[in-house]
Amino acid sequence: MDVQIQSLSKSGGEFYFGEKVPVWAETEGDKQEISYEWSTTGGSFDGWRTQNLFENLWIAPNVAGEYTVTATAKNEGTTSTRSTNMKVTRYFFDEFQSAYTLTGNGWTTSNTTNALENDTDPTLSTLELTASSSSKPNIRRSLNLADLKIPFSVRTQLGWKDEFLADSSITVSLFFVQPTDPTIPYLREIRWDVWPTVDTASDNNYRIGYETFIPATNTSKFSTYGNAVPDPLPLTDSVNGKRADLTMADGQTKNLSFSVDADNVFHAYIDGTLWFSSNGIRDWLTYAKATYTGFEDPLAKEYRVAFPTKKGTASTIFLKSVYINNDGEILK
Repeated sequence: MDVQIQSLSKSGGEFYFGEKVPVWAETEGDKQEISYEWSTTGGSFDGWRTQNLFENLWIAPNVAGEYTVTATAKNEGTTSTRSTNMKVTRYFFDEFQSAYTLTGNGWTTSNTTNALENDTDPTLSTLELTASSSSKPNIRRSLNLADLKIPFSVRTQLGWKDEFLADSSITVSLFFVQPTDPTIPYLREIRWDVWPTVDTASDNNYRIGYETFIPATNTSKFSTYGNAVPDPLPLTDSVNGKRADLTMADGQTKNLSFSVDADNVFHAYIDGTLWFSSNGIRDWLTYAKATYTGFEDPLAKEYRVAFPTKKGTASTIFLKSVYINNDGEILK
């Protein structure tokens, strides 16, 4: 019987920039001396070793759009061809549905034990991380598959469960590349700290701002109220404070979103509701570009979530999703 590709399958329905996506052909018929050829209208394949096999690894391009992957099976003069649509939607997203989340899929953890509840339903998928040492536990991802410059938007859906160390915080950060000239200050980190279990009647439960850094002098400054350039300007008054909507109960999820839009205006959202917008980063960047010859625009290099160390209590947090855009859309 002639060889026939019955189906061409893929791992997932939509993809992010640079994602490595398994694709495979289901073939019937005479499979003696069969070989395959692969082609795509965008992106690439991961190396020459997979080109003659029934499965391949497609690497998504760094531009949103719809692309086609095609496999052709050949066997002693007979051929069969089938294609599948590959939809690339954004810079990055993860709903923790894949069993390969922590095995070569870009995520790195430190000082944690991990439990992945992966499911085809994203509302049921969760990555749990529990502190395993007295060193700061965290999960992080390098943002090196494509440049992430302004505008960008980051949304994290997370929470804690079972136990959480009292008077401690969860920190969501975006870190940036050090510029070529070490004498020039640069935006090194945007950081949002949340103390999810403190009593807001008496204690602050958030801190939000950004850090500037001069490598040559090892000078670090965090944005705070009362700063004036060249120090980093505050994002909000006050950078430390109390918000009841940042309190999290055991098992409760929160959406924490921050963005810098095309006009360099910073926005922060809590569960889809705008908390504040700020010209703090915009005004500091305007000053820096006018003052320092060769100043380089911020280029993000790493996304990170950190949480309390193990001190008697082994805190557990969970991630439901992480979304990062670079197309101007503000994630809420």
